[in-house]
Amino acid sequence: MRALLTLCLAAGLSLALQVLPASAQEAPLPPVDAGAKDPSWAPFHKRLVAAVEQRDVKFLLSILDPKVRNSFEKPDGVKAFVEQWDLDTAAKAKESPLWTEMRSMLRFGAAPLESATGERLLCLPYVAVTFPPTIDPYLFAAVVTPDAPVFAKPSTQAPIIATLSYQIVGVEDWDLEDDVKSPQRWVKVVLKNGGGYMASEHVRSAIEARACFTRSRGKVPNAGPWRMISLTVGGG
Repeated sequence: MRALLTLCLAAGLSLALQVLPASAQEAPLPPVDAGAKDPSWAPFHKRLVAAVEQRDVKFLLSILDPKVRNSFEKPDGVKAFVEQWDLDTAAKAKESPLWTEMRSMLRFGAAPLESATGERLLCLPYVAVTFPPTIDPYLFAAVVTPDAPVFAKPSTQAPIIATLSYQIVGVEDWDLEDDVKSPQRWVKVVLKNGGGYMASEHVRSAIEARACFTRSRGKVPNAGPWRMISLTVGGG
């Protein structure tokens, strides 16, 4: 997903960042954990985390809504979900990119959302729901940790030039290698007074993978077990 974001950065990035309000680079975006208010969410979330770590296809398919929404131009439904994520054989499922996407999402809290049909949803990560719609998600992202260091170069050995906490920041490059060739990946960020580099786990785009869940049936809330009604990538 980070590679896709990098490809979408056009040559006019610097100009675009100058045109957009400088305040966008400082707007706070605090974490949200709406699931904490629902006693049924914590055990479900725990079971889902375990299923992802175990690559438990059976459990994952058991919580899918029959009309689960898929990414981009894919049709809705479980069959398309299985095809999209290469879950149709045990060998392919073991290597599916689904597990990486789910693991990344599940480390965040969920934000509440109401669907077009009036269903009450919990969607994670919260960034995908709470990111301001007036700010371009290809050029800006959310810092998702407190006191995240910004380095002068893409290396933890470089000087720290700033620290950022739960706020929006401009992005010039989404996926860079470490200067000393460690496995760490970096995001080049744009600040009001220059730029720097942040470890990729501290930065999240609003159009990275998002999953939404509900217990509603129609407009009746909390009427059934949790089920996943969508898993989309790229803002779809």
